[in-house]
Amino acid sequence: MEFYEVKISDISLTNVGFAVFLRPKDSDDKRVVPIFIGPLETHSITTVIDGTKPPRPMTHDLMLYMLTSLGATVIKITIEEIIDSTFYAKIQLQKEEEIITLDARPSDSIALALRANAPIFIAKSVLDETGIIMKEEDMSGESVSSEKKIQALPKSNLQILEETLENALKTEDYETAAKIRDQIKKLIENS
Repeated sequence: MEFYEVKISDISLTNVGFAVFLRPKDSDDKRVVPIFIGPLETHSITTVIDGTKPPRPMTHDLMLYMLTSLGATVIKITIEEIIDSTFYAKIQLQKEEEIITLDARPSDSIALALRANAPIFIAKSVLDETGIIMKEEDMSGESVSSEKKIQALPKSNLQILEETLENALKTEDYETAAKIRDQIKKLIENS
């Protein structure tokens, strides 16, 4: 199976929920693969990207602490297939000379890989089947990439943002909570 190393090019709230967009790293390939994830996983991923350190470990922090305490290292994660619109991933660990492969959801795998500084790979077949080229327009009508675009949020997504805000406050991640609060404010102003 052929794989491409990918990076996160964007995390956005779309009309069907949060999505993490993966793009091939070190490649001219302009395709991105959108993987829809829940608000808790979105919060877990964005805290690492933003460099926010919650006062207490989140679930994925705890997972990494447990693995390292047991002598295991996250080598890489792979998103290997898509079946009926569901992505399937694997986490590859190393403990001494043993390689251990675990089935996992892509969202949990990505959150763990970011914390472990492990590479993320996607199967060429998955990229070919689900990859899209995003060309969108900003408010001025100029074409912008998905990395720079701030998506207009339909009113139906207000509840998702409020739940994510509540989770950020529960974990005492006030910086993320402030960003989500600003998104909610912008959504209400634009509706």
